[in-house]
Amino acid sequence: MAQPKTNKPEGQKLRTQRINEMALAFKQSGTLKAALELGLFTKVSESPAEPAEIAEKIGISTNSAERLMIACAALGLLEKRGSKYLNAPDVEKYLVKGSPTYFGDYLVWQINNEYDGWKNIISLLRPPIKTYYLMASDPQAARAFTIAGYESSISAGHKLAREFDFSPYSLWLDLGGGSGCYSIAAASRYPHLRTIVFDQPNVVVVSEELIAQAGLSDRVKTHPGDFFKGEFPRGADLISYIGCLNAYEVDDILFALRKAFDAVAPGGGIIIIDYMLNADKTGPLDPVFRHLTGASQTNPTRINSAAEVCEYLRRAGFVDMEVNEFIPAQMGRVTAKKPK
Repeated sequence: MAQPKTNKPEGQKLRTQRINEMALAFKQSGTLKAALELGLFTKVSESPAEPAEIAEKIGISTNSAERLMIACAALGLLEKRGSKYLNAPDVEKYLVKGSPTYFGDYLVWQINNEYDGWKNIISLLRPPIKTYYLMASDPQAARAFTIAGYESSISAGHKLAREFDFSPYSLWLDLGGGSGCYSIAAASRYPHLRTIVFDQPNVVVVSEELIAQAGLSDRVKTHPGDFFKGEFPRGADLISYIGCLNAYEVDDILFALRKAFDAVAPGGGIIIIDYMLNADKTGPLDPVFRHLTGASQTNPTRINSAAEVCEYLRRAGFVDMEVNEFIPAQMGRVTAKKPK
């Protein structure tokens, strides 16, 4: 009788470690969430400390602090030097409140809002109601989501402002612009640029506050609306969908791109930034997981490859497509032009 084939390299003993780490990854998320909610990394950032010192600062017992810090050290979030702990370099940069690159609240928000769905992926594959519109319809949920989005994406906004040349454009319409973080970053770098952040009414109320805090209310405006309903503001010579088309299937994406084509001035440009699969759709993991859970929406959603995005743009009428990596192993950037 033929023996069943496996992917095991010849001579290599199979082990359970990889599978075990996948199955128990929720424990890592729980540890990270507890440390963030307690402000552990922010307090450790003040100076290397022992568990007893940290315990008093974050309001738990020394015994509990020691256990949490041991777990964080095992995960590589903290580093132990003698009896004291300090933050790992990436934790120091991204998970300390007050840092301009902090996005810990966004991670807590993601864990709080997605954990229950992920622990029963079968139920996720049976479609409930589309979540973004539910959140945007509730002022408190919209505020929490928008602020978390700003914290997680303002550094990406500055990255785009550094890497994309906005100098040829005078008015940018950012469709589904959320917190306005991309517009804020671009307007800060390009003093001539005016922008319009277009999103749901409860979202742009918060966007206006963040724009005002940046001192850019004279050049960064908001416009409430739904990009599937009604008309877009006119006069923009640059238009974009950043991080939002992954919530829709092909027909809706084409509809949105054709509306963008009609709204942007002849010779104007479009920017698409989104989660993107690689060409053969075998990764990367973050886009793959998002593609899987996209089945949870009322209208099935998908993560596309860059080649597919280019094809959608071509079908909408755009030309001169250009593809660039935006965030490694996660997001791509596709730009195109409307013919003059």
